[in-house]
Amino acid sequence: MNDTNTRRDSSSRSLACSPLSAAILNRRFLRRLIIALLTSAVAWNQFFQPVDRLDKLTLNTTIISSVEKKHAESDNDHKDPPSPASATRKTAVVIFTHLINAHPSLDPLMTIYNGTKRYLNGLPEKAPYFITVDGIKDIPKNMEGELFLMENQENRNKYDEYIRQLQIHFKDHDNVKILIAGKNIGLANNIRRVIDNLSPDTKYMYFFQHDLPLVREINHTDILVTAEANVKMRLVGFKGDDPIQRPCGDDIVSESGIFYRRFKLWTDRNHFARIDHYKNDILPRVTSVFPEDNMHKPTRLNCTYFAPYYYEGGKGDPYYKHTDASERYGFKLFERVKRGEVAYSSLSKVNIMVMERMGVNMTELETYKSG
Repeated sequence: MNDTNTRRDSSSRSLACSPLSAAILNRRFLRRLIIALLTSAVAWNQFFQPVDRLDKLTLNTTIISSVEKKHAESDNDHKDPPSPASATRKTAVVIFTHLINAHPSLDPLMTIYNGTKRYLNGLPEKAPYFITVDGIKDIPKNMEGELFLMENQENRNKYDEYIRQLQIHFKDHDNVKILIAGKNIGLANNIRRVIDNLSPDTKYMYFFQHDLPLVREINHTDILVTAEANVKMRLVGFKGDDPIQRPCGDDIVSESGIFYRRFKLWTDRNHFARIDHYKNDILPRVTSVFPEDNMHKPTRLNCTYFAPYYYEGGKGDPYYKHTDASERYGFKLFERVKRGEVAYSSLSKVNIMVMERMGVNMTELETYKSG
């Protein structure tokens, strides 16, 4: 037995020391050395590779990049998901108000507020709300077309009481912020104030004017999901009483089947908007009190960028109604003329044309010319 083992050991030593076995071992060693050197060279080359030449990296670089990607994905797996509070603040609701004859009553405002709670399906319960109160307008030298309530003691008392009641009503609503303007600054500047007060988490907002209450359900969840998936959806409008015409094409159908179509109709009535679109594209163009005065032209010239998408393709029944809380149109304006609150001489040609179109007795209206 010992002789056999001795012979095996001797054979193994002979094989290990033979020229053939040495060549085989040296070849294996050299191959491993070459692979190691090449891998190190590629890694070194990748480290110093200019950014504009990354597409020319070798297979080994791809392997290294895959490892890095795997680590990156692992890191992302450990990132915290958006907090519930952040998701709640993603969309704000803004209601714009100014002094009207119905004040100090909160009824017109609460009709708007309660309508958003009832009809905006999917809006978080604690979504941020902003209620703006514009200042009272000073009496101008030229009164033509000036139909808003102006500064006097009676109106000042209404205004102050309205603000007091607002603050009392919403004092326990930590998601409702009231922005009071020190003077009359107009709709566009009130929009700027709201944007300055938004949380960084807020990416979208609904605009509601104080006399345009919702009357139909709107799928907020679908609007938000569709906007997140389509950066070109910057504005979403809603059909009112008037038909919407002049489509711009470029339709979107959401995952849940809701149809959105662009129209060459920009409006500052009720709508949904991206905050950055207002900041970067709209407000820099606005010099008027009402943004739509400045936005009609760019919308006609570049509808694929500025034109709003209309919810449900702008078809069907209205999603809001116009209550004319400011009493600036038709029969409500006529009643103000009859009461002596608005002089006939203050009416513009457009005011008179709209009153006639809405059915006001023009013969009776003209009896107030001398008033």
